[in-house]
Amino acid sequence: MAVNVVEQLEDIPEAQRGYFTRAQASQTGIADYDLTRSASKGFIHRVGHGVYRVAGAPEDHLSDLRVAWLRLRPELSPRQRVLRPSIWVSHESAASVHGLGVFLADTPTFTSSLRLQPSSGVKVYRRSDGIPRSDWTVVDGFAVTNVNRTAADLYAAGVDGGHLGRFINDATQAGVTSLEQVSSVVGVSTSEFAALVDMSVDFGTSK
Repeated sequence: MAVNVVEQLEDIPEAQRGYFTRAQASQTGIADYDLTRSASKGFIHRVGHGVYRVAGAPEDHLSDLRVAWLRLRPELSPRQRVLRPSIWVSHESAASVHGLGVFLADTPTFTSSLRLQPSSGVKVYRRSDGIPRSDWTVVDGFAVTNVNRTAADLYAAGVDGGHLGRFINDATQAGVTSLEQVSSVVGVSTSEFAALVDMSVDFGTSK
């Protein structure tokens, strides 16, 4: 008889947009051979090393980022990932989660308080003291740097003015921050960021 492991996973896939890891499945008592059998019958799909997705789950436009995020610490529960995180989505990837700017975010990017060995094509910034609670939020199941912290990280990483200005412009237009708030967090004058926003108008026109 075919084994459908989805019910045994309980609310794990629902909390992670239909995804779950081999480690999470193991913690609920699901053996590897049951995963293999369930996948062979089309109940679940393997979408990355040690990561699966329930068949029929809604479309996820952040699928590559989510798979990379789950792979970094596959043993953590959905709750552990957002209550006291040691990994945060950051930089261009954070901008994509917030839906601001025009970053392609082809490289899943994170900040971590731990020493991790990411797979090829994944970038992790190490910050041993982590990220203060005031600097991150939870969006779409991710622990992600908030808009002001994301702007500060992008500035520190040397992102070009056109892209950074577009991010800040989108954020201020959406009412989620102001030039004064961003300037205060980054430690740069408001006039400098205003100039970047003006640059972003030319950047947008040339796209």
